Amino acid sequence: MKGRCTTAALQACLVIATPLAHAAYPAGPVTIVVPYAAGGAVDLVARATAQSITGTLGQPVIIENRPGAGGNVAGAAVARAAADGHTLLMAGPANAAAPFLYDNLQYDPLRDLAPIVKIGSAPGVLLVANESPAVSVADLVRLARAKPDAMQYGHGGTGTTTEHLASEMFLSQADIRMQAIPYKGGAAAMTDLMAGRLTMVFTNLLNAVPQIENDRLRALGIASTERSPVLQDVPTLAEAGYPMQVSVWWGLMGPAGMPAEAVERINAAVNEALRDGALRQRLLDMKASPEGGTPQAFAQSYAAESQGWETTIRQAGIKGE
Repeated sequence: MKGRCTTAALQACLVIATPLAHAAYPAGPVTIVVPYAAGGAVDLVARATAQSITGTLGQPVIIENRPGAGGNVAGAAVARAAADGHTLLMAGPANAAAPFLYDNLQYDPLRDLAPIVKIGSAPGVLLVANESPAVSVADLVRLARAKPDAMQYGHGGTGTTTEHLASEMFLSQADIRMQAIPYKGGAAAMTDLMAGRLTMVFTNLLNAVPQIENDRLRALGIASTERSPVLQDVPTLAEAGYPMQVSVWWGLMGPAGMPAEAVERINAAVNEALRDGALRQRLLDMKASPEGGTPQAFAQSYAAESQGWETTIRQAGIKGE
């Protein structure tokens, strides 16, 4: 992809408002395009969001699943949609990483999408087998340094943020080497980790908790600035000397240039639902953290995360498939 948006340019994409020329927003149904198939976490969050904001907006909020190309089919469709606030994207960390993974994107995720509101998140977790001799991050690093290139980590696909890219970020910070083993999905990688065929796996908290609670896998660290209330005994990676912040997250974005009224109404509706509504409870039930906040704060975190992924992807020489 030629060129990239700076943080300032990304924030400029936020709206800066063209006044509505027609009826007050929304003038009709609102569609949330989901980049993955029905039934997964992204789809569940999208449907909970749609249900929670339909009444506030006064129009139906419809879910449209458009999987493909690592989420880029949906991203490109929303980027090309009319910038009137009636077509939105259920975005995630894959959008932040996409400009640096793929050479021939049909859209620029930093320039062509405007962040509206972050809905929820769940941090990345570093896992090893219960039988692993590593009972701490320091143990794992020591073992890896003793046997360079002899250890393997698994991930659920090239460019997966809380799996592949998080692993490479950790290896870089710890200055250790492991062979990457790709799988068709993170569940298969965790199965081989349980069987002792892998040294470690990174995944998100939603995927990790059932395996930890059932004593199938051991968590060594959380990729967050603070410990998770779900796994209070697990230290952050920062406590071990590796200040990583990696999470799966969900947020609404739309085409750049949307009217300010549309952005403000969507943002307010989601924030209201996150304070005490069913959406908040749905996230908590999933072991995720409700987020919310302003479009500006979301734009800043999105730009910063994208810059972090750029560094990791370029250092590791990763190319999307």
